[in-house]
Amino acid sequence: MKLVLPSNIFTDLLTNSLEPAQKKEIIFNPSSLITSEIKKYENCAGLIPTLDLLKNTDLYVSKKYGIAFEGNLCNSYIYFKPGVKNVEEFSLFGDVSSLEVILSKILFKEIYNADIKIEILTHEKKLQDKNQVIIGNKNFEDERCFSGISFSEEVIESLSLPFVNYVFASRDKNVLEELNDKLKNIGSKIYKNAERFDFGKNMTKKTKEYIKKNISSLIIDLELNDIEGINQLLRLPYYHGIVNDIVEVKFV
Repeated sequence: MKLVLPSNIFTDLLTNSLEPAQKKEIIFNPSSLITSEIKKYENCAGLIPTLDLLKNTDLYVSKKYGIAFEGNLCNSYIYFKPGVKNVEEFSLFGDVSSLEVILSKILFKEIYNADIKIEILTHEKKLQDKNQVIIGNKNFEDERCFSGISFSEEVIESLSLPFVNYVFASRDKNVLEELNDKLKNIGSKIYKNAERFDFGKNMTKKTKEYIKKNISSLIIDLELNDIEGINQLLRLPYYHGIVNDIVEVKFV
């Protein structure tokens, strides 16, 4: 089975906790491309941004495993630039997908009552003097995350449910059933391995300790609360008039 994943510290932890034979089947792609990738191939599953399901209702989704957050630790953070008066313009940088684009608009409308304009940047230098949403590992370099507000904080405040960032999906129900079986006990392995995981040379000791201390707020083994988090997250774009229909997820 081919398994397509985004590249970040959380999927690094996941990969590190798999059996050697399973690691050989993994392909890393930008989050925005994973859904189209898994729809191309047979015997393929991937970890896709949850809001990709808005336009891909044919996919089957695991009800057992994904990547969710129930605390401050997250893969996406909001940064308000000091001295920037216009809070209605934000620049997105990093592993940007449909989720961050749509959810940024919704969260700022719900929490700050602001209709924001979004630009997606590919060069970090252009972020200077701008309000930012950064997605991925850049949040954990130079202790940047400590000055940001995590997406999970905002989603939890809005929905009173965990923020399910990624879900395992496939066009083939049987493939997903097989994946569910292969990922058995993966959550407990990740928590155990996190204590001795290095997380990369670009992080300070303080950042690594922060991640390890808060690793219990990372959810891999989904429960009923997380499934409801998926359903409610997918309803937000409908309530805000971004999509015309409520998505019914085909859970496996």
